[in-house]
Amino acid sequence: MEFVREKWNPAFPKRRTKTKEERSGVSGLETAIRSALERSDRTKAEVRARIYQSARQALESGLRKQGVNDPETVAEQRHRLEATIHAIEQEERERLKIQAVVTPPVKAASSPSPEPLALEPRNAASQPASADDESALSFGVDRDHAAGDSMSLGGVTAARDDRSEPLGPAVDGRGGFTSFSAAPEDSPAPKPRKKSKAAAKPRRRRGLWARLFVFVVIISSIGIAAWWIYSTGVLLSASQRQTGIQPSQPTASAEDFVGNSQEPRTIDPQRGFSNAWIQAFKPTDVQKVAAQANATVDVQGVSDGQALHIVSHSADSDGAVMIQIAPDALRDMVGKTSTIALTVQSSGEKPVQFSVSCNFDRLGGCARHRFTANPERADLLFRVTLPNSVAPNMPGQFAINADMSGQGDGINLYSIRVLPGQ
Repeated sequence: MEFVREKWNPAFPKRRTKTKEERSGVSGLETAIRSALERSDRTKAEVRARIYQSARQALESGLRKQGVNDPETVAEQRHRLEATIHAIEQEERERLKIQAVVTPPVKAASSPSPEPLALEPRNAASQPASADDESALSFGVDRDHAAGDSMSLGGVTAARDDRSEPLGPAVDGRGGFTSFSAAPEDSPAPKPRKKSKAAAKPRRRRGLWARLFVFVVIISSIGIAAWWIYSTGVLLSASQRQTGIQPSQPTASAEDFVGNSQEPRTIDPQRGFSNAWIQAFKPTDVQKVAAQANATVDVQGVSDGQALHIVSHSADSDGAVMIQIAPDALRDMVGKTSTIALTVQSSGEKPVQFSVSCNFDRLGGCARHRFTANPERADLLFRVTLPNSVAPNMPGQFAINADMSGQGDGINLYSIRVLPGQ
């Protein structure tokens, strides 16, 4: 055992000479600490520190049980214990240095916590039965105390102390002894505990095919979702979802008057022409047609009969065609508001704008009306009001310009009908 030379401290002017009992107590404490180290993982600094701390706690407990309150005695006992711990720790560090040089570091398996160790008194064979037996574990306690109240060290164990006490001893004010660190500078760092198999097992990396499969599944899911949204029309409005045939909405294309009533009513040309309609012109009445200088007319055969083909090369009166209306039809229109129906169709594949005006001799006339003739055959309506002043004796005229743009487009005129008084 290596002894530590203590410095003289003025606070304690005189030291007592170590007795045989005190030396025996130190030897017993050293034996207990070494036995605890042999039964534990002594290579770990934290394990050794817990054993040293257990020895300190055992010393304090023994002093309290024996009722030792003398500051000098308590300080001396603590100092002797720290000197013993310091010597043992130095030996452990030297042994670890030798092992590190001789053998490579091997991963040590986790060992269970060391069992509590208790200092056993020496048996009668190794120690004579005398008064020294009672004071062997007193560690130099004064003879003034009862020998029967020998100090018990409790259990010197490596159990972790939950109290916030330093692992290493502090500087002893009496002997000037400097405490050592619980973790030696040259000792290897504490090794981590052995992890479980599940935690230590490295995570397997996904292969190329697994990643490709996941990518294909994600793309397929997105495609199916997009197709479902498109096919069900979730994002469409109510009007856009209506894919069926919409019923035709009635439109007011003209106004009709019954008698002297001033309230208008809608004319529905889809109902056709009844017997009340008077046919004032048909394509075979070529003698009633007179073309101006920039207009041409001719009768053409079409799929459902004949039509008067009118072509205008100017938008003024020189590009108009004059069509006569018999006086008999004018007599039925006198004093009434009558409806005029023109059945027309554009001669080409595009719509054509044309105009219609009328002149009824002394009865007056009507303003010019502009219409659009489409490639489909249609009935275009307008109204004429004649005064009830004189009876007509001369025929009236309708002036039709087949192209308001003057580009030479034309229309096909199928008939002119009159509905008197309606």
